[in-house]
Amino acid sequence: MDAAGSVARRETFADRHWIDRVVGFGISVHEGYYFGLMNQLVSLFAALGLIVLAVSAAVMWWRRRPARVLGAPPPGRDLHAGRIIVGPAVLLAVLLPSFGATAVIMLIVEKTLLRGSRAGAWLGLAAREV
Repeated sequence: MDAAGSVARRETFADRHWIDRVVGFGISVHEGYYFGLMNQLVSLFAALGLIVLAVSAAVMWWRRRPARVLGAPPPGRDLHAGRIIVGPAVLLAVLLPSFGATAVIMLIVEKTLLRGSRAGAWLGLAAREV
């Protein structure tokens, strides 16, 4: 609006940059405005799946946790799965610098400050040194 209160310029959705349109459409789909009930049901099942995943992870950890420590259970015999995770983790660290910086900081803290300490033992770090 200009000083007199009249519309100085009008921009429609089609006039916006294509990236703005894609982002706007993605937000609308995410919020459930497109495709009606089906979109909302898909979003509901995705949310329920994440809840089930979080709860089942906690239950599996609780069953395998070592006594009187918070940390991860001792690793199983097959360490091949751990090696498979390293590649994607390094790729994510390169593509997402905040993730990479956080991972490096946590690795440094774990290797220097927590090894051999009571806090490290409570976190289960001593059990993972196999």
